[in-house]
Amino acid sequence: MMLHKKPFLFIAVLLLICGGLSLSTQAEDLPPKPEIIDIAVNLNDGKTEIEIKTTSPFTYTIYKKSDPYHISVDLIDTDLGKFTDKIVVDSAGVLNIVPVKDAGSPNTARLDIALAVPADIAPTYSDNTLILAFDNPESGEETGAGIAEETAKGAGLPEGEKTPEATVPEKKYTGEKISIDFQDVDLTHVFRLIADISGYNVVVSPDVKGKFSMKLTDVPWDQALEIILRNYGLSKSIEANIIRIAPTGILAKEEEEIARVKESQEKSGNLVTRVYPINYANVNSMMQTIKDAKILTNRGFISVDERTTSIVIRDVDQKHEDYEKIIAALDNPTPQVSINARIVEVTNNLSKELGIQWGAVVQPSPQMRIGGTTNTNGVGDFTGKPLAVNLPAAVGAGSGGALGIGYISAEALRALDIQLSAAESTGQGKVISSPRIVTMDNQKAVIRQGKKIPYETISQDGTKTEFVDAALELIVVPHITPEGTILMKVEVKKNEADFAQTSNNVPTINTNEIETLVLINDGDTLALGGIYKKNETEDTSGVPGLGNIPILGWLFKKELNKDETTETLVFITPRIVK
Repeated sequence: MMLHKKPFLFIAVLLLICGGLSLSTQAEDLPPKPEIIDIAVNLNDGKTEIEIKTTSPFTYTIYKKSDPYHISVDLIDTDLGKFTDKIVVDSAGVLNIVPVKDAGSPNTARLDIALAVPADIAPTYSDNTLILAFDNPESGEETGAGIAEETAKGAGLPEGEKTPEATVPEKKYTGEKISIDFQDVDLTHVFRLIADISGYNVVVSPDVKGKFSMKLTDVPWDQALEIILRNYGLSKSIEANIIRIAPTGILAKEEEEIARVKESQEKSGNLVTRVYPINYANVNSMMQTIKDAKILTNRGFISVDERTTSIVIRDVDQKHEDYEKIIAALDNPTPQVSINARIVEVTNNLSKELGIQWGAVVQPSPQMRIGGTTNTNGVGDFTGKPLAVNLPAAVGAGSGGALGIGYISAEALRALDIQLSAAESTGQGKVISSPRIVTMDNQKAVIRQGKKIPYETISQDGTKTEFVDAALELIVVPHITPEGTILMKVEVKKNEADFAQTSNNVPTINTNEIETLVLINDGDTLALGGIYKKNETEDTSGVPGLGNIPILGWLFKKELNKDETTETLVFITPRIVK
């Protein structure tokens, strides 16, 4: 019997060895499990891209929660690798990324992403890389942040497998600076110390366990707390003056559960219809604002009744509280601004004129006579003899004066007639134009007063009469800033017809305009600008050559001096109507 059993035993051993080799070969042929090696947030052409890289191909599922500010990405049969702690981004529209390992699905790596604003995610997968892209809500400089966990569990990795460094925006810390030096103490004792220093009530989850060994010197307590939380895979939530600390996975699950309950309530709750009257705002703009806020549920509906300026909303009862808050915050009376402008024109003029008239007659013999002629120069008022020089000043009734001296010999053979004339005028004028207007915030207001000057144009259609404005005009668009100051776009015009200068019997238009953008305090007066114009004229008329002789030249010339100055200033005073 023993001889017959040995061959069968030998064959059984051979089969076991072959089967073991076959299983070993099959195990070696299995592909390695994908592992996350990098998570980065980048800006590219105005879009935010969340880039997730793994060691090998993988499949994924994206979940959009009822909360539009959160999305979840499940990487099937994928390991989180070194990424186990919450990653704080706070840039490019991404607040944070929380890696989650669900005990119910141990082979699935989940990333919970918190967004700054709701966004439509566009996923792209290629070369073991998943890119989640959406429009960047921030308009800042283009930056890219490669994000990784600062401290990985299992710090003793070989040098070739170093944990990737995190590149995150610098965060400001305002807490009181502390110095701590602990060795192997319970984490709960450290959190109690931070509670005493910060003034916050700190509640620690029973799941928080571990020993603390760290030395920090002159570090703000809020920064120290954040470093400790990251180092031990913890997160915090703040409600009023209470800080709750728990493992990141637990808080993430709680948020998920709250979102699920909220979504369930929205799906199962009764729909309630309410009418919200709008008193001040534009009813269509208010409806669009509520739509853009993305707070309507999938079952919700909103419409407008323009006749009664009301908004009709049908949604679950819990959401109406949000609608009431939005409408109460936005449906407020628009403030008004009173604008008072002053246009001041000051004119000064001075005119001086000095002239001379004289004539002399000498008749040495009956056949010879020397003197002026009556053809061009006229005759003297005293002697009635022709004048040699006739350069009088512009004197007359109400302006200037003249002095005459005459001499006639007994035989009327010699005669002399001299008249000196002088005129001086001084004038001062002031014109104040003060247009006033009241308008609402961000609304254009126009006030205009003046004349329309007609003129004719000739074209192939015939003669046409058109008009040009010669008016005082104020155009303003005010904006009240949150600080209470007033930003104004101002345009002031003062155009006048000048009937002294015409073209085809149409007067020219003297224009004075100013256009600017200014920031001014409520009730203050600001000089927007001004124009200063000075016109000096010196006019000399005389006999060529003789008028240039020193002293004696005054007998052969006259002078006219004019000095005119015009100054235009524009002031504006805005006041908020209360």
